[in-house]
Amino acid sequence: MAAAALGSSLGGRRARGFVRVALDPGALVPSPSGPNLVRKDEVMGAVRRAIEGLELGPGRGRVTVVLPDGLARIALFDLPRGAEPREYVRFRLAASLPWPASETIVDFLNVAHGRVVGAAVRRSTVAEYEEAAAATGSEVERVHMAPLLALEGLVRSGARDAVHAVLGDVALCLATFHEGALVALRSRRRDRTSGEASRLRDELARTASLAGNGAGPLRLVLSGADATRLRREAGGDLAERGLEGPGEWDDAVEAAWLGGLLS
Repeated sequence: MAAAALGSSLGGRRARGFVRVALDPGALVPSPSGPNLVRKDEVMGAVRRAIEGLELGPGRGRVTVVLPDGLARIALFDLPRGAEPREYVRFRLAASLPWPASETIVDFLNVAHGRVVGAAVRRSTVAEYEEAAAATGSEVERVHMAPLLALEGLVRSGARDAVHAVLGDVALCLATFHEGALVALRSRRRDRTSGEASRLRDELARTASLAGNGAGPLRLVLSGADATRLRREAGGDLAERGLEGPGEWDDAVEAAWLGGLLS
C-alpha cells in the first residue's frame, strides 16, 4: 500500500511526499472478478496510516485512487478511422471479460500511429477501493488503473526503444517501444515463485529478439515492484535501471504508476 502527495512547480508536477505501508498477506487480494478487500478493516487502516504519513495536515483535500495491477484487462488496439476510442475498446474487450459486460468501466490511453491502450475493469471492484478511501475521510476525486498510468508515464517521457517489463505486485506488462512508439503490449499474472528473475530475463530476451525487426534485439528494461531485487538476481542485460525515484524517495521507484501522475 503506497500514497504520494503531488504538487506543482515551474518544471511540472513533482512528488512532495511518498509513504509505503506494508499489509499482512491475504488482507488485500487483487482480483478482476472477486472480492479484493478480504480484511477490509486492515486495508482501511493501512490507507489511513499512509495518508497520515504524508503529513498533509487538516483539510487534506481530494484524493486520486490508483487501482492495483491485476484488476484490469488491458490490450493495445489499432483504432479504426472515425471510431470512438472508449466504445471501440468496450466492444473489443467485452467477450474476454470474466464478468458481465454491463458491469464494465472502460478507460484508454492514446499512443502514436492511431493506436490506443484499452483497459476494462469491473464496476463493483472499483467501488470497493473507492469505499475504502472514503471511509478514511478522504474525498475521492478520480480513479486510475496502475498499469495504464505506468504506460502513460513511459509514453509521455519518450521511452527509449526497448522491451519494458513494468511490474506490479501481482501482474506485469511487457511493453515494446520501437522508433519511439509503443508497438506491442502483453500483460500477464506474475509467477513469484523461486526463479522468477531467470524466467523473466528469458521471456524478455525472446520478446526483444522478435521485436528487433532484423536490426538486432532491443534493450531490456525492468521497472516497478521488486525490480531492484530482480535485476540484481538476473544480472546481465537486466542490470540497467528502468526508473528513478522522484526526488528523495528512492523506494518510490517501485511505484511505476507515479510516472503517469507526474508526467
